[in-house]
Amino acid sequence: MSDSQYAVIYDLHSHTTASDGRLTPQELVHRAHEMRVGTLAITDHDSVAAIPAAREEIACAGLPLTLVNGVEISTLWENHEIHIVGLNIDIAHRR
Repeated sequence: MSDSQYAVIYDLHSHTTASDGRLTPQELVHRAHEMRVGTLAITDHDSVAAIPAAREEIACAGLPLTLVNGVEISTLWENHEIHIVGLNIDIAHRR
């Protein structure tokens, strides 16, 4: 099967060692590439710290991978902890 015959794979919820993931940002982007993921969102818990390192690794390694800036925000709602995933966020805007 040629590369053009594969479906586009999106992973829009992933974690790195910047929160509770097991892979560094660099390892995660390479794993995503190995798994034929075309678009990856890093959505660490309450942190965007891994995104610059992941973006740099994608560029340096020349990976054909689209990175979506993301975060998984922890909050309380009616006395329950909930997690809200934000995608395509501006990581330079801290508020």
